[in-house]
Amino acid sequence: MLLLDSLLSFVTGFGLASGAGARASVAVLILGLFHYTPYFELSERWLWIASPQTMVVLAILVAVEFYVDAHPELGRWGDVAAYLPKLVAGFLVFAAATGAVDDSLLKLGASGLLGGGTAVGVHWLRNLVRAPFRDHAEEIHHGFGKFASLGEMGVAASVSVSALAFPPVALILLAVLFAVAFWIARYLDRRRMACVHCGLPIRPGAVVCKHCGGDQVKVGSAV
Repeated sequence: MLLLDSLLSFVTGFGLASGAGARASVAVLILGLFHYTPYFELSERWLWIASPQTMVVLAILVAVEFYVDAHPELGRWGDVAAYLPKLVAGFLVFAAATGAVDDSLLKLGASGLLGGGTAVGVHWLRNLVRAPFRDHAEEIHHGFGKFASLGEMGVAASVSVSALAFPPVALILLAVLFAVAFWIARYLDRRRMACVHCGLPIRPGAVVCKHCGGDQVKVGSAV
């Protein structure tokens, strides 16, 4: 029974860390909210996450994350800048879910590696999908990015909630999400074309390369 409880706590930790990789603030906020439900209780060391002041700050950060990601000119910068907060969030939620940070530096390091590493890995995969998707979304409609950002927030919330309420379901949900993400990334990459100057991939129909700034009119073409 003890082994099963320990295993479920690790599944919960990985699920929350994966949610943090999609939306750092959402996963931590949901962890704090679930402290007030019968499904999960934070240990004394992590009670600060469930304090009203912390949750207000987290709610503001959720809004900031959404705003940055919904605007392409900010989102591309945020894709790189978000690695650090998601690393920290992944560590926090994993350690709080498993209770692995008490008196042992070894457990502290393991929580950082497993939780932070999971969050960073999910964020890397998310960037792999979002980069070409953002180009195609802008081509369809500039406001489409806002719907995509809302969808990503919903995914982060769903993974985090399922990890806390139904840990085994979180594993299935994560497997499905990773498979879909890889399929989308491969599909969008196949649609991209090479810049006639630098050869780097750009969206179909682009007039100017976003990498080198070169005009996509081929040499020798009629003007």
